[in-house]
Amino acid sequence: MIKYDKVSKEASFSLFQQTKLMTCKYTIQQGKMRAAEKPRVSVLEMVSEDDGVDNKDSRSVSMVIEPARDKGISMLTYTYAAPEKDDDNWVYLPALGKVKRLVSSSEGSDESASFFGSEFSVEDMTSRKIDDYTYKLVEQADYANRPVWVLELLPTPERAKKSMYGKAVLWIDKERFIILRQDLYDRNGLLFKRLTASNIEQIDKVWVARKAEMNNLLTRRVTIMELISIAYNIEVPEGFLTQRTLTDFAYREKILGQLRSNLQ
Repeated sequence: MIKYDKVSKEASFSLFQQTKLMTCKYTIQQGKMRAAEKPRVSVLEMVSEDDGVDNKDSRSVSMVIEPARDKGISMLTYTYAAPEKDDDNWVYLPALGKVKRLVSSSEGSDESASFFGSEFSVEDMTSRKIDDYTYKLVEQADYANRPVWVLELLPTPERAKKSMYGKAVLWIDKERFIILRQDLYDRNGLLFKRLTASNIEQIDKVWVARKAEMNNLLTRRVTIMELISIAYNIEVPEGFLTQRTLTDFAYREKILGQLRSNLQ
């Protein structure tokens, strides 16, 4: 897990990406998943940066660019390396014209809040901290024609107070150190959600899943996250990963215009 964590952090050191989210209810017909309604589609842009090699804190901002009615809805995240320090998340809703800070404490945690109306939660989109979990090697196997470690993660008592999950089981590619599947269980031990990754490519020497599917097995809703384009090792202007970017539209668009030229 330490090796996986290191590779994961190096992969997201400094990046800009465009992502499409497609969410809908589904039914099972003849053993296959079929949409039961017209999918809700959103396109996001995300900028992420670590504070440096020695300081593992990271910052990211995610912004809706489509559909037009949701454009400008944004979330700013500060992830801290120190296990005792809760991450900070702020959400901006243009219709209200104000920034809301999401609660990360054990009292009334907002980590279960939906990530832009999808089946991904804020917790799903945040990197796990190594010391927040205990680990068990369940087996070494093959999954999707790849050699994997199957690991069981249990949150520590302190982490369990803030998490919506009681357990996670991960299928980690032994060679590429990327998660191919996650089974997420609720606090009662019931399988809650399943995340599967596919269309894996190497971009700028980084292994990336261009498609991730989050299946909520309880509500029968699914979100497919597709990576449209991405750029690594970009120069993020000083001050961009702050609350100003959430509220200052002209400033945000000026910087994004510069960053888009790096996409591939």
